[in-house]
Amino acid sequence: MSESEWRLLTTLPDLPSAQSLAEILSAEGIPVRVSSDAGVLGQAAPSRLYVGAADFYRAKHSMAQRQFTDEELAVLSAVPPDVIDP
Repeated sequence: MSESEWRLLTTLPDLPSAQSLAEILSAEGIPVRVSSDAGVLGQAAPSRLYVGAADFYRAKHSMAQRQFTDEELAVLSAVPPDVIDP
């Protein structure tokens, strides 16, 4: 997809949280891209979650149905992807 085909969905406080949410949206068939300012793995830095423009409202609806807390995102980020989506 070109840059114009991506829309900013949300910004999360860290990369593992963004990756966890990206995996969930991706499992729903929503194209997702994560962008982070973290210089090294594990560094706490804001991470932006982009979705395909055509799926933006679907992704917003999916997030509204979930409303994850920071604690839930932390737990999800510690679970291997094959456990979430076997």
